[in-house]
Amino acid sequence: MFLSKVTMVSSPQTAQELAKLQRNGVYASHQLIWQLFSNVTERSFLYREEMGITGMPEFYVLSKTEPQASLPIFSCVTKVFEPKLKKGQRLSFKLRVNPTVCVKGEDGKQRRHDVMMQAKYNVKDELPDAQTLKMHMEQAAINWLNNEKRLDEWGITLDFQPSIDGYTQHKVQKKRHQIQFSSVDYQGMLTVQDPLKFINQYAKGFGRAKGMGCGLMMIKRA
Repeated sequence: MFLSKVTMVSSPQTAQELAKLQRNGVYASHQLIWQLFSNVTERSFLYREEMGITGMPEFYVLSKTEPQASLPIFSCVTKVFEPKLKKGQRLSFKLRVNPTVCVKGEDGKQRRHDVMMQAKYNVKDELPDAQTLKMHMEQAAINWLNNEKRLDEWGITLDFQPSIDGYTQHKVQKKRHQIQFSSVDYQGMLTVQDPLKFINQYAKGFGRAKGMGCGLMMIKRA
């Protein structure tokens, strides 16, 4: 795997790309990152978008093949990513993920819903105040990440309850239809229980909406 930090640099084309990002958010970012992999037919990368200190977007990209920054809008620093992890090793992490829950509708069909919006819906009849509602929604998101079965599949445990650093609802215009999804930013500490499981999951990404800037976990040794 390769881990890259991709920044945007000033050029005549950059202004056009920034305008696209403002109009269509994460889908425009997805299309922008694709330009680093013009020789690949299927998506084989994860990315996380952040705002750099210059006010320009910057991206962390995990990929199976090395990105090719052939366009003048990109500055790309890439390194081979082969973490050597051991059972019991502690890591700090940041994760932007799309947490969903399956709910059976009145027609009997299962549908996926945003975890936090579903939590809000579940207590709508109780008319909680804004602060109580916020805490209830955030706890639902924390419970999603702290699910024992999910963590076992990922090969990790959480050292303590993670914090939520952000919640964003996205509306993406993709060709002739609109996609709506939400992302939650988590931060916390984890312990590796099964290094092989964790690395395999890390390469695939965590949760859903991985093509839209979710699923890449940023880790540091504790």
